[in-house]
Amino acid sequence: MSLLRLPCELLLLVAEFLETEEDINALSQVNRVLHAVINPYLYRFNAWNSESSALVWAAAHGVEDTAWISIREGAFPDAGDESGLTAMSIAAMNGHEEMVHLLLETGKVDLNAVDFELGRGPLGWAAGNGHAGVVQLLLESGLVDVNSSDSLFLTPLTLAAQSGDEAVVKVLLNTGKVDVNSKDVTGSTPLGWAAELGHETVARLLLETGQAEVNSKDSEAGRTPLSRAAENGHDFLVKLLIDTGEADVDTKDDSSRTPLSWAAENGHETVVRLLLETKQVNMDSRDHEGSSPLSWAARNGHAAVVKLLLESGRVDVDSKDLLGRTPLFQAVVNGHEMVTNLLLRTGQRMVNQL
Repeated sequence: MSLLRLPCELLLLVAEFLETEEDINALSQVNRVLHAVINPYLYRFNAWNSESSALVWAAAHGVEDTAWISIREGAFPDAGDESGLTAMSIAAMNGHEEMVHLLLETGKVDLNAVDFELGRGPLGWAAGNGHAGVVQLLLESGLVDVNSSDSLFLTPLTLAAQSGDEAVVKVLLNTGKVDVNSKDVTGSTPLGWAAELGHETVARLLLETGQAEVNSKDSEAGRTPLSRAAENGHDFLVKLLIDTGEADVDTKDDSSRTPLSWAAENGHETVVRLLLETKQVNMDSRDHEGSSPLSWAARNGHAAVVKLLLESGRVDVDSKDLLGRTPLFQAVVNGHEMVTNLLLRTGQRMVNQL
């Protein structure tokens, strides 16, 4: 008797004697009739024996039909992978809005479930990966905490600020419930990260709330947003922070270094100029090594910055660090001829003083 002539019940019974998904799938692919009968059983088998991996796969790839059949045939909506990422988190991190919507409609997903490694939920994954539409869907559910944080104390807003995603930042700020000054494990705020990484528009959005603490210091090195922006040469952000009228332009971190010191070390001429124009910086501020901004610029051969500092007429060309090293000494031993000549031309330092 032909297999195709068997009643559906017997066909299913045959499928139940197969031990692997591969074999069941092969049987379902014989023809349309067998597919119609066996395919639903294949998904049930997957839900019972493979921890609903078909749903997890569908969530990762945004295949809604597969997800729908999986759920219909008994897949656990909160199924996850070996790292603890649920289908919802996987769909959220990949920006699959329709998949997120489908999972939400089941009413059986835990929107605050977190993975094993980072302890991050769907909202955090969506925010960190720049998926504003998914963030909006999750917030509209009313079942997520906009200020939830992962094991590194990174909130959705901090993650969005780190990645520089303006759309996500706007969506989160529009809730009116977000903590603009949340601190992660390093003590950094969203503004601190935006300043360090050069995300001007995000920084501007945060400042426009009127709630961002401009002089907040991190707990790793006591750095403010201005200090971090200055070190990395983000002149547009330095100007933005200075223009608030609230930034302490001469603030010292845990190493007694000022924004001017960091900018001088790294040769950021425009940033140095912006800081000098405030007339609120100590040109000869010394760090924990006794090094001045001029000394840092000379050590690294930043002739343009050295020239700018010298032209101010407010620097001590003969300043010595704790080891007695002057800016000229630093320039000479590091082989920076142009800087050496600039310092010698001041007439305030004799070669025999090296």
